[in-house]
Amino acid sequence: MNDRIDCFEWYLPLAYKDSVAQCRFEQGDVIYRHKPLGKTWGEQKVDIDFLIQVKSPTRTITSTKGDLDVFSSNWNTEIVFEKFYPNNLSSNKVIKTTQGAFYSFLWKNDEKFLIDDNFSPLISTIRPKDINYELINSKIPFGSSGFAIIVDTVSDLIISKRTTINNVLNENFQVHTNLFSCKEAIVLDSNSICPTISVELFIINSQDIVKIMEELKKVLFKGKKDKFRIQMHGLLITK
Repeated sequence: MNDRIDCFEWYLPLAYKDSVAQCRFEQGDVIYRHKPLGKTWGEQKVDIDFLIQVKSPTRTITSTKGDLDVFSSNWNTEIVFEKFYPNNLSSNKVIKTTQGAFYSFLWKNDEKFLIDDNFSPLISTIRPKDINYELINSKIPFGSSGFAIIVDTVSDLIISKRTTINNVLNENFQVHTNLFSCKEAIVLDSNSICPTISVELFIINSQDIVKIMEELKKVLFKGKKDKFRIQMHGLLITK
């Protein structure tokens, strides 16, 4: 079982899911370049160049179920952290920068982001219309249907929605899935998109698009009878 948030060069356990989703790291966060190996501190520190200790902002109660634009709102807010060198304490250095620059540093392991922190927030919300139709269409076998959705490994809301879709499709059809990176499957510049975002394709062994839509509507739509739009939730193709 994966115990970390993929795509980041620095080791971020799943406990940092909300921090990544909201672009807000807080006082007390300690981040390692690589996963600690269960050694004693004396044994472990020999292999560490430096680790990160966040000094501010102060800790608050957060959740990825809140404001969908909280990521962008936090991007340019201040963070103070210390580069802690356990084998050479005189090298310790306190750095003040933005949450967005800190996020980007953890993602790419490139300190240039800490020097020049004046850049636009990453895109944290992708719409189904941004999915690469040609790619998805090419991955669906003839005689089948496909439903492609945006997934984000750190968003509670999207994780819950993905689970709901997976459950209803598997209850009614034979289904298997493929996962594609945003670089492959999203028509926007992948360098401008949060690295936790990808596209998942449910390949459904059925051409009965009416039944597929009916089953999806049962779990995705709570509004008026004639207002359901499948394209608001994903890309549905039948071949």
